[in-house]
Amino acid sequence: MKFLRRLLPWIVIALAAALAFYLPDFGPEAYRDFESYFANERVRQGCVGYEIVVIKDGKVALNKAFGFDGTHQPLEIDTPLYIGPSSEILTGFLLYQLSNEKRIELDTHLDFYLPEFAEIQGRLAGQKQTGAQLTLRMLAAHRVAFPERDLAMFTPSASGLEAGLPDPRFFLETHFPTQQYTRSRLSYRILAAAMERATGQSFPELLEQYITIPLEMYVTTAKPSSIATIAPGAGSFFGIAFPYREQLPFAAAASDGIVSSGADIARFLRFLVAPRPGEALPGMKPADVTNLYQPLYKDGDTAFGWRIGEIDGARLIYQGGSVKGYSSRITIYPERNAAIAILCAQDGVIISNFVLPMLTAGAERILFGKVSTRLFPTRRVLILAAFAFTIYILSLFAQTLAAYAWARDLLKYRESNLSQLYARFAYLRTILGILCRIAAVALAPTVLSMLSGRAITFGDIFSFEPGFATIFMGCMLFGSLRNTSRLVWHARLRRQ
Repeated sequence: MKFLRRLLPWIVIALAAALAFYLPDFGPEAYRDFESYFANERVRQGCVGYEIVVIKDGKVALNKAFGFDGTHQPLEIDTPLYIGPSSEILTGFLLYQLSNEKRIELDTHLDFYLPEFAEIQGRLAGQKQTGAQLTLRMLAAHRVAFPERDLAMFTPSASGLEAGLPDPRFFLETHFPTQQYTRSRLSYRILAAAMERATGQSFPELLEQYITIPLEMYVTTAKPSSIATIAPGAGSFFGIAFPYREQLPFAAAASDGIVSSGADIARFLRFLVAPRPGEALPGMKPADVTNLYQPLYKDGDTAFGWRIGEIDGARLIYQGGSVKGYSSRITIYPERNAAIAILCAQDGVIISNFVLPMLTAGAERILFGKVSTRLFPTRRVLILAAFAFTIYILSLFAQTLAAYAWARDLLKYRESNLSQLYARFAYLRTILGILCRIAAVALAPTVLSMLSGRAITFGDIFSFEPGFATIFMGCMLFGSLRNTSRLVWHARLRRQ
């Protein structure tokens, strides 16, 4: 009977999984047009809302908003949203323009523009030692890692969560820095400061002068305070959206904090993948555009703000990720004069690293004349995970209520030597369970900081994945409560 009681929660979870698997999935089984694809998949993937841009053969094929912001207000195609780590695309574009005009030199040492960096040692990719001469090109290519403790002015409370390819191995490589990999959110913030020193103008002013005004991107800005209303973003708790209202610090603009809209990004991408003859920008001729997405180093995977990857033997040029409340994914196919951009009013590891890449891959199939099948039902799986978590927590709660019976039964085993050995083992296991769970909770930020190469706090953990962070913390704390109750009852019964 006890064995069946232990199995009961898992039986319920298995039945729920079977129900989720066999429950009819409403909506088309295949998509041939972008509008029905993005409208249906928004619901199936649990996205609160997004703005979509599709460029095909150098022309805008789709520029439309679907869904809502974090406060359930309808999104429009010109609604301002933070674009997160995709901000690097605009910063890299500006860097290239200034270098073309000889207002800044990519291979000049960093301390020429920022003398204060003469005392700060960064580590280069592939090297354990610090002290090498650093250049702007190294920063733009993400080949330098800086100690964050020495750069407080460049490390505001906001930080980006950069998205990788929909490839588990590549995702792990790009999120957990090694000696060969030094991707840092600081690099483009430092580049922005160098451009300001070299030109005597602020970064927002440079962005307006060189990019947004010439391309008529009137919503896009690196100074969010200049916009009256930015759509509130959202977090996701097992597919349920809840609003975030925080604004990013100005210091984060160059790497994470530029605000834009689907309409503006459409203008930017149209120029990028199909510049018309004579359509020049300051420091940028149509013939120069291809240089923006070439590697800054022959053995590198980073261009001017773009990341260069490969899937199924084809080159993929993209950028994206999350900041608190917002995600984006921008991909270009320059050889085909095409691009896809998704600006989402929602953040999280799952949204930015799995849902948006999946949505982009499906849209890519439609873009190039194929049919996209229904995607993996992320929202359904999240709901199932929430149900399983609830059942497990209720099971732990029931075991806590039954702690008296557990302690009473354990005392009965003292009648024989063999039973005493089992009782001691159970008692020790209960104590170790408490210690291990407390250690897991206390050390979680430290372990994640070591893996990610940057300081992680409990706030970061809950911000970027509140659902699964809650699962982890809840299971650890409720498990500790159950074990503690058992030990307390055991101690009281022994004294009787």
